[in-house]
Amino acid sequence: MLSQWQCIRQNIGTWYGSFTQFSPEGEQVKDTPSVLTLKETVPDQTMQLVLERTPPGGTTDVTTRSFSAPGPAPYVYFFESGAFTQGPAQWTAFAQFGAEMCLTVGDRRARFVIMYDSGVDGSARLKYVVLIRETQTEGAQFAEPTMTPAQIKGRWTGTLSALSASMEPMTIGSSEWQFDLSTKRFSLSCQDTLKEQAGEGQTRKLSLAGERLSDNVFLLEGEIDYRLLGLPNGTYCLVPDVIQKVGEFRVEVGWLRDDGMRSRLIRYYDNRSVWTHSALIEDKLDCKQ
Repeated sequence: MLSQWQCIRQNIGTWYGSFTQFSPEGEQVKDTPSVLTLKETVPDQTMQLVLERTPPGGTTDVTTRSFSAPGPAPYVYFFESGAFTQGPAQWTAFAQFGAEMCLTVGDRRARFVIMYDSGVDGSARLKYVVLIRETQTEGAQFAEPTMTPAQIKGRWTGTLSALSASMEPMTIGSSEWQFDLSTKRFSLSCQDTLKEQAGEGQTRKLSLAGERLSDNVFLLEGEIDYRLLGLPNGTYCLVPDVIQKVGEFRVEVGWLRDDGMRSRLIRYYDNRSVWTHSALIEDKLDCKQ
């Protein structure tokens, strides 16, 4: 197993892309070109991140951040592919809540920033989603089209790697994901199983059913209602529509790539709204169904 520092190294380099913001209804709000550079300033000791964002017709905003080994944990955890998640350790009423999640494949990344707005009743409602598509080749484009429901229809199976919030050794497991379409109603069921070191594995399940709000936006009802947003270049997010003190929930993003594989990244929260672990899933459509 690689150390966190070694995992972070998978993201070293210059990333050219843009920050594209979407409303909960899936409408593009704005798009801001960006250049992000991550370099190891002192081997095995320090790294520096420089982010430049230049809005159309505006001036460049520069953000600089440095961190030391072993990395910026406990709020940012990296997987061996370079994928990472960061966010608060717990959802609490009247406090800002959100997450940044990044999927990395070769010299391309799909990052997601998901933010919620606190209400006067103590709940948190989805405010916006930012999709950040980046490549290490200036001017390169993502080939995948906007994700459509038909592309993720069916049963998906794959492998799961998980990091706990307490940074215990990574565990592995399996995942099943079923999305069914009908004329008026849609259903989604997920089952993610972690293999424990001893004894039986831990399984997290999610069962939802709902309706299409627009071409690429679905509202799926359950103990907590979820919003499924299909986003550009094969990406999507599956996130709570409104968060309340009613049970466990997850924040999920995914990327259906042009090689037919799909990467998914999930942050799991328990029935106390405490973040317990994050999982990276690589799955594919079961052609035998």
